[in-house]
Amino acid sequence: ELETVKDFLDELRNQFPDAEIIWKDGNHEERYLRYMQMNARELIGVSIFELPSLLGLVDFRIEYVTDKRPIVLGKNNIIHGHEYKTPLTSPVNPARGLFLKAKTNAACGHYHQSSYHTESNLAGKSIGCWSLGCLSELHPIFMPLNKWNHGAAFQRTLPNGDFEFENRTILHG
Repeated sequence: ELETVKDFLDELRNQFPDAEIIWKDGNHEERYLRYMQMNARELIGVSIFELPSLLGLVDFRIEYVTDKRPIVLGKNNIIHGHEYKTPLTSPVNPARGLFLKAKTNAACGHYHQSSYHTESNLAGKSIGCWSLGCLSELHPIFMPLNKWNHGAAFQRTLPNGDFEFENRTILHG
């Protein structure tokens, strides 16, 4: 799996040689740290066992963010999704749940489902929220029945902070 991720990051960097790329920790990365704490405590702090080293993030010029804070890209906020203690899912979709919690432009992963929600406030300012699809197995053993889909997103940010957000769903590979 590590080699697959490194191959993907290599291709991503080759396709976008000058782009700012950020790796934001999510619940799976936290699971790795818990595993290390329980099973290999003596290896914690040894650089070759740290995720940035295992994934080659320095070589790919990818910033590594570990804390549960929004990454602010212009007038948009990017979170993983697990930062909120209660799930974002609502009767409609994860993007609507994110809107109800964030009350500002925001995008998140974690729910493995592409969705979009927009509303205007009283002043007429549009607020958009997105949840992203995933690039993982869609029906893993631990959760074979779900509403997941493949997908990715791209954001272009202007100097004034305005942005274009493309939430792409990948169908049939």
